[in-house]
Amino acid sequence: MALELLFIIDPLEVLILETETSLLLMSEAARRGHRPAVARLRDLYLLDREARVRARAIAVDETVRPFYRLGPSQDRAVASYDIVLMRKDPPVDIAYHNALTILEPARELVPVLNDPLGIRRSNEKLLPLEIPGAAAPSVVTAEPEVVAAFAREHQEVVVKPLNEFSGHGITRLSLRESTLDADAIGALAAHHGQHVLVQRFLPEVFRGDKRVIVLDGEPIGWVNRVPRPGSFRANIHQGAAVEATELTARERELIEAARPLLAARGIELAGFDFIGDRVTEINITSPSAVRQ
Repeated sequence: MALELLFIIDPLEVLILETETSLLLMSEAARRGHRPAVARLRDLYLLDREARVRARAIAVDETVRPFYRLGPSQDRAVASYDIVLMRKDPPVDIAYHNALTILEPARELVPVLNDPLGIRRSNEKLLPLEIPGAAAPSVVTAEPEVVAAFAREHQEVVVKPLNEFSGHGITRLSLRESTLDADAIGALAAHHGQHVLVQRFLPEVFRGDKRVIVLDGEPIGWVNRVPRPGSFRANIHQGAAVEATELTARERELIEAARPLLAARGIELAGFDFIGDRVTEINITSPSAVRQ
């Protein structure tokens, strides 16, 4: 039976065909006889308690430019689709949270991947901290003094904004002659006093950051991303190279340990990031690297 699929994504003009997982999913869905449609956050709205959307059917053709054709806009209930895939990239800001709130009534009537309530409750950078033994030593703070104390303890750390993606805003800090690198203060100031995640730096990143796609608690695909020379950011959008890899027993163990947590929050599709034997992030907004 042909299914109607609603993809809620970033504007098509900013998507990169060669790396974008959502486009691959649409193309494959159409190949199997299903009917994908697309919408942006701003296309969602509530009419009383009914979640509605102005969406457009899409056909993806990787051989031409532009690589998509759109049908006319259709105003209809979100629940009139068979499956809804929420795949808007971060930042998870007020607009993002508002869209999740609008989608909540629909989740009772139609499968929404991932569950809007689960996304609202979870932070991709902080989810690993909820799995015993999964994360590197960490502190979440908005105070430069706390960053300084943590860096003195661990000698080298990374500072991560909580709501960005693809390595944006991540800063590596180290001690110099027993004095904290002055960039620590600047890293926090750049985020206007917001909380950030500070973690012990994992040098294993130079051997790669492994992305594992997990569906309903089961790992179904994985790839290693190696930083370009001179960089510690192992993100494809930051120029990292990709290579084949295998899962270790420890990685499988940590994914299994996360299964009850993800199931309880309605997180059916996730992207686990491993550096060494640590989970550094669990992507639940728009898990990518499927094409790679």
